[in-house]
Amino acid sequence: MSNTSPGATAYEPIVDDDNSRRFAARYDDQFAAAERAFLGALRRRLIGGLRGHVLEIGAGTGANVPHYLAAAGIERVDLVEPLPSMRALLSHRVALACTAGQAVHVVAGRAERLPHADASVDAVVATLVLCSVADVAATLREVRRVLRPGGVLAYAEHSRSSGPKRLVQAALTPLAVRHAAGCHYDRDIPAALAAAGFVGLETIPVEAPWSMRLLPEWPFLAGLATPS
Repeated sequence: MSNTSPGATAYEPIVDDDNSRRFAARYDDQFAAAERAFLGALRRRLIGGLRGHVLEIGAGTGANVPHYLAAAGIERVDLVEPLPSMRALLSHRVALACTAGQAVHVVAGRAERLPHADASVDAVVATLVLCSVADVAATLREVRRVLRPGGVLAYAEHSRSSGPKRLVQAALTPLAVRHAAGCHYDRDIPAALAAAGFVGLETIPVEAPWSMRLLPEWPFLAGLATPS
């Protein structure tokens, strides 16, 4: 089987700059309150039921790693991360958390062109990453390509809001793109999933303090989906 779709765009490797290095260095501290409030439990619920070979796109600093290690049905995990600064932190976390024989691998690569063969994984995990990929449609095509028949996409993403908040998100997005590793507050994630042909298997309600719901990252969506 081929590793990439015919005619796939030749995406360049992502190179760190001062902004991305600063973002990586403060990432865990920035999200610590959200992890305690709701993200940690949400990650555990999303990942706990996955099985077989799991691929995570945009694995960041490795917040999902403890949940992979605790999931009884997972046999192998490939953590794909494009940013060198993030990947260094991720590798350190994996080295600290994993023992000999645990098949958790850090992989340099981009979500828009995954270094995996067609129909080679049982599940893809996307948590707080579809906001920052260069091409959402290409990313979701790659997710479809690498999933085996019956495979699932486990996602937890922030999305575009409505009303006045949507205007705020649009205004803040250029700053976030520059200083938060390409993050877009104004992407319509449900529309992107539907356009890519994913259908919901389970929608997971996301509860969080009202203070967090006022942030531009809200609304927050999570669930399991599969290609139609």
